[in-house]
Amino acid sequence: MLLFLNCFIIFCMFVIGSLFGSFFSLATYRLPRHQDIVATRSYCPKCKHRLEFLDLIPVISYIIRGGKCHYCGDKISLRYFLLESLNGLVFVIFYLVFGYTINCLIISLIYAILFVIVGSIIMSKKMTPDEKKEIKSLKEELKLNKKSGVFVSEIIVAMIMFTILMVSSVTISKNFSNTAVKNRLDSQAYTVLLKNVETCLATSYENLASYISQDLVEGTTFNVSVKVSRLSDQDFSKDDIVKIIDVKVSYLYNQNVIEKNMKTVKGKVL
Repeated sequence: MLLFLNCFIIFCMFVIGSLFGSFFSLATYRLPRHQDIVATRSYCPKCKHRLEFLDLIPVISYIIRGGKCHYCGDKISLRYFLLESLNGLVFVIFYLVFGYTINCLIISLIYAILFVIVGSIIMSKKMTPDEKKEIKSLKEELKLNKKSGVFVSEIIVAMIMFTILMVSSVTISKNFSNTAVKNRLDSQAYTVLLKNVETCLATSYENLASYISQDLVEGTTFNVSVKVSRLSDQDFSKDDIVKIIDVKVSYLYNQNVIEKNMKTVKGKVL
């Protein structure tokens, strides 16, 4: 169960990383070209056709489409597939090294900022002369319209969005992990509970008595308290032929004591 949980979390971190990798690819392509990275939908650089949902699934869309645009058939740069896969692996490594901690978030933010900055510089050097000429005209137009600061604003908005998504992803994953761990401990507690109930039921009526014990299961200590009382002690009109068995199992989770209990009865064989 624990192995399955860890594998699932690693898969989720890869998906989260590949999603951010897709956004990083978009940002590093558009920022040097002074294009919007916040509101404008993704499009094919060749035919400019707006991409639909099935075209935007990281890694999978590239494989399904055979590395080509679904609309014009032009070859899509392998860069997108590699960046999405690489960032998925990077986020998995961050999780394995730092776990669900504030350090993981800080390292991820620093990585994202450096990735976008370095990537934008590299992509700007790969632009064609026609693209540079077009961008120069665009800069002059933006300067005249006093909108030159819009790209800085977009970067800030993008980083805020990244932070929100990262915090949300880590919080959701951590809550899921905590819930899974709690469910596993509860399941183990009920197993210990049933084992002691069965032990009491298998014990002869005369030898059945209260006791306290501990069970160690996968590193967790479960405290067992079995209280046996006669029904005749509660109701004096009854004969001593029925005993009440009250079994309680408790364990410590997040500094809190979690308790499970079960009651049953055992009759004397007449």
